[in-house]
Amino acid sequence: MKTKTVLLCWLLVAGAVLACQVPVFRFALERWPADQFELLVTSRGPLKGELQEKLVELHKTLAADSNAINLRLQHVDLDTLTEAERISLPALDHAGEEPTLILMPPESWKTGEPVWVGEATAGNLAGMLDSPLRQRCGEHLVKGASAVWVLVECGDPEKDRKAREMMEAGVKEAGKVLELPEGIIRREDLNKDYINIDPDNILRSDIPLEISFLSEVVSRDDPAEALFLPMLVEPEMLALAEPLIVPIFGRGRTFGPMAASQATVELIVGANEYLCGACSCQVKEGNPGYDLLFNRNWDAILMAEKITADSEIIQRNLEVVTFNPGKKSVAAAAPEGSGYKNLLIGLVVFNLVAFGVLGYLRYRNRAAS
Repeated sequence: MKTKTVLLCWLLVAGAVLACQVPVFRFALERWPADQFELLVTSRGPLKGELQEKLVELHKTLAADSNAINLRLQHVDLDTLTEAERISLPALDHAGEEPTLILMPPESWKTGEPVWVGEATAGNLAGMLDSPLRQRCGEHLVKGASAVWVLVECGDPEKDRKAREMMEAGVKEAGKVLELPEGIIRREDLNKDYINIDPDNILRSDIPLEISFLSEVVSRDDPAEALFLPMLVEPEMLALAEPLIVPIFGRGRTFGPMAASQATVELIVGANEYLCGACSCQVKEGNPGYDLLFNRNWDAILMAEKITADSEIIQRNLEVVTFNPGKKSVAAAAPEGSGYKNLLIGLVVFNLVAFGVLGYLRYRNRAAS
């Protein structure tokens, strides 16, 4: 399902020179809407009881604000289904005789296979929409964490211990050696001393900007995460008898899992270096990763403001601003050469270079200096 994408994501690293200076993790949080999943609920005849009540509540939530959850909801009564409707909904091939939940991934996953299929109950619906791990990760991200590194334990105490030590060592080292790009403009720093700035380098929310990596641990057998783990990790990866390491950033986005036996401190530092580097390709689809289902209204929480010439923050603080993406824009307070914007938005500018090799070389160069 996601295997090829996952392998490619762990081998991709930004290689462009000209870039928006906002780091990838912050760009993803403020500017990339989460891709939508689709939940099909099938039954024969009307639904009843607690499940129906929860679905009505969910429908009202989504009707009031389609960004409340990155999910579309559809109920299909198989007894009244037309042939045209059946053809248009191939996921119905997974429907059972009893009420069934069929969670389909976003189109960006490039697969027609469901993420999860099971009995339609209020409990399963709740576990699909949210879980303790997602709540913790979501809280970390909206408080400014660059990424949350999740260890999915395999149940072997020694393997899990070694994997956790290695993951935490990589996270700690990344926090020590990595730096934010120059030329980022925090909203509270805007003032009339800035001349000809590039608005793409202005942060869109007031969340603190810093390099900060956190870690979380989850058991494969945790019943509270039983419906989230199939979204986070491929079934064939979950079947491996070893721990898995998965980063989560942005609005619940990930590169996918890496088996602990293949991961190294240098690889984790390299992946974090990509996340903390300037966003060289602002188009979401040109960046590695795939989105997860999070029961969070990111827009409402972040209150991110798209910066235009008419934005109040621009009118209040600046006298001269450049909105021409084809020209170099420099903040007076920043070193010369910072503040570049992509010349061709939408151009995929990634080089196929192994994360581990490049991350290690950069890490070694820093250590030598």
